[in-house]
Amino acid sequence: MSTLTSSCSWKARDGVSNQFPAGLRVLVVDDDPSCLRILEKMLKTCQYQVTTCSRSDVALSTLRDNKNGFDIVLSVVHMLDTDGFKLLEHIGLEMDLPVIMMSTDDGKQVIMKGVTHGACDYLIKPIRIEALKNIWQHVVRNRKNEWKESEQCGSVEDGDRPQKHLEDVDYSSTANEGSWKSGKKRKEEEDDAEERDDSSTLKKPQVVWSVKLHQQFVSAVNQLGIDRAVPKKILELMNVPGLTRENVASHLQKYRLYLKRLCSLNQTVCSLSRL
Repeated sequence: MSTLTSSCSWKARDGVSNQFPAGLRVLVVDDDPSCLRILEKMLKTCQYQVTTCSRSDVALSTLRDNKNGFDIVLSVVHMLDTDGFKLLEHIGLEMDLPVIMMSTDDGKQVIMKGVTHGACDYLIKPIRIEALKNIWQHVVRNRKNEWKESEQCGSVEDGDRPQKHLEDVDYSSTANEGSWKSGKKRKEEEDDAEERDDSSTLKKPQVVWSVKLHQQFVSAVNQLGIDRAVPKKILELMNVPGLTRENVASHLQKYRLYLKRLCSLNQTVCSLSRL
């Protein structure tokens, strides 16, 4: 099966390849073997590139090991090993991938829970092939949002350049030779210090935030309150050997960004429900 080439399909601003959406890379998570086989067959009929998982922890490991290997995730809501919403939360925290939830439960509250937790769609089982043929739209929409964000970052960086250039000119015109040498030496010392910091950082073991570890983190944050939760207090409440303050600080930053996205999404859902 042909693979989706990101260099051609996704980075082209004026369109996508002629083969798209053929080759769309889909990860399917379902603990029902029969449903998983049927879904795989249907998705392959759509000419998608399909990877299947029957456990949420395996799915999360697969995503972490292949960070740029998938375009979209389809996951069931109810699984034996974990709640599908927890997997959705992890993907929202660690990766910028659209997630579609699937279930036989067509209750409004469950559907709303899926959407408010960050799902881009909610499909009712048995799933029709027509619905699967259209999942590529969520991928395109997600990529467009990425492009907008990168453009905004680029414009900010461009805006900073003239000011930096003026500062450099001002510095070179007023500094004498002695101060320039002193500044150069200081810069070299700073660079050496940064290199030492980088090497020490690389030696630190990377923490894998499992579903269980993340739930401990969330429990600690909820106990403290999101506004009062700081890395030091969270670390004390979690009491996990080997976990550092830096690990918690990084995860807390991601978690707050995730909650911010959910808040924005909830406002959109509320606005639509009033129509």
